[in-house]
Amino acid sequence: MKKTRHVILAATLALSLTFAVTGHAQDAPGSKDVACTMQYDPVCGVDGKTYSNDCVAGAAGVDVASRGMCATGESSCGETYDPVCGINGTTYINECFARLSGVQVAGLGECTAKGCPSVEDPVCGMNGRTYINRCEADAERVPIQRIGLCDVDNCPKVFAPVCADGVTYDNACNADREGVLAYTQGICNVRACPSIFVPVCGADALTYSNACQAERRGVRIDYAGVCDEQGRNCPREFAPVCGIDGVTYENECQIENAGVAKAYAGACVGD
Repeated sequence: MKKTRHVILAATLALSLTFAVTGHAQDAPGSKDVACTMQYDPVCGVDGKTYSNDCVAGAAGVDVASRGMCATGESSCGETYDPVCGINGTTYINECFARLSGVQVAGLGECTAKGCPSVEDPVCGMNGRTYINRCEADAERVPIQRIGLCDVDNCPKVFAPVCADGVTYDNACNADREGVLAYTQGICNVRACPSIFVPVCGADALTYSNACQAERRGVRIDYAGVCDEQGRNCPREFAPVCGIDGVTYENECQIENAGVAKAYAGACVGD
């Protein structure tokens, strides 16, 4: 069977949420990708499957056989809207529908725009930005510096600029330290660089989030990767260790770069 495709989550002009649908009849010649609303008005498809509304059935390339849920020998899923995020990055109206679709639940709540669970389990990225969870950081391919919020008293020494009220901060962590809650990525009043994190070390011994950021500042690039003065270029592996500061770090390399002594191997108690 062909791999199931996902219907992209999209914002409507009315700012209503949209529902990304995983179709099980994508082999149908009329199937196509569309953005359907999350209105729950179930219909039964000719394939014997229940779809949350006409649009969802159409997106799966399935004709509607009747209004309402399909009759099944098993108990049907309830109509309660209690969204869950599947490991495929798709939001289902409740856990029952995810299970009927054969999809494992990644987390409670709707998927984020990056297809991640909306569960808050913050991590601090090497770019000095706090992400709501590991999945969000991984989606941007940003290595994790530490588990938990970025420490404003120990911000990563990296130039991944953000702009707020005409002031450019080296990174989001530095902006947070100044009490800035809203900002945009990039240097103020300068054409923004790509947001990808591919660090380089500048001649000024400062790590830049990518070559473009160094060039924007007129700094010559010495070599690729994090500057030696700021530690090693750590592998993207999860072998947690607990620091004496009570923070769990991704691996031995990350805790060394943070300049924190190791308390013991494994995640800190409570994490």
